[in-house]
Amino acid sequence: MNNLLISLVLVCLILITFSAFNTPSPSEEGVLPDRHMKHIGILVPDIDIALDYWMKLLGIQDKPAIINAEGHEDNPTHFRGKLSDAKAKLAFISLENIQVELIEPYGDAQSHWKEFFANHGPVVHHVAFDVEGIGETYVDLFKESGYSEAQNGGWDGGEYSYMDTQEGLGVIIELLEHYPKK
Repeated sequence: MNNLLISLVLVCLILITFSAFNTPSPSEEGVLPDRHMKHIGILVPDIDIALDYWMKLLGIQDKPAIINAEGHEDNPTHFRGKLSDAKAKLAFISLENIQVELIEPYGDAQSHWKEFFANHGPVVHHVAFDVEGIGETYVDLFKESGYSEAQNGGWDGGEYSYMDTQEGLGVIIELLEHYPKK
C-alpha cells in the first residue's frame, strides 16, 4: 500500500510539472491570442481631404506622409487568391494609444479596398493586430474558424493579411507581421 501511495504521488508530481511547462497553442487560446491592436483602417474617397479633417480635429501641425502602396515584388498582393496590382494611398496618424490609417484605393485593379469601398463607402475597413507567424499560424487558424483570406501582400519590412471577418465580427481583421530589422 505504501508503494502505491508513493507511486501515485510521483505520478501526480510528474503531471503537475509537465502541465506547468506545457503552454497552450494559439488555437487553445483563441484564434487571435496576440491582443496588440496596431491601428484602425478607414477607407476614404480623398486622402488629402480626410487628412485635413483629422489634422484639424486632433490639432496636428505636421501633415503625415502619404505612402503609395503598390505591392512588392518579393511578396506581391493577392486579392481573393489571385495576383492583383492593387494600389492605395495610405497615411498613418499616430495617437497616444493607437494609429488611424487612412486608405484611398486607386487604379483599375481589383482589391479588397476597392470592393469594400464600392459596397460600403467611406467607412472603417479593418482593425489591425501585430502578430508573429502570420502564414505559419494565424491565417490557418482563421481559415479553420471559417474565415477566408480576402487580401494579402507585403512590403520591405513585413506582410499583411486581411481576414474576411466582416459578417461575424462587423469588421475586417488585418494581421500584420513586421520582420526583424537586419
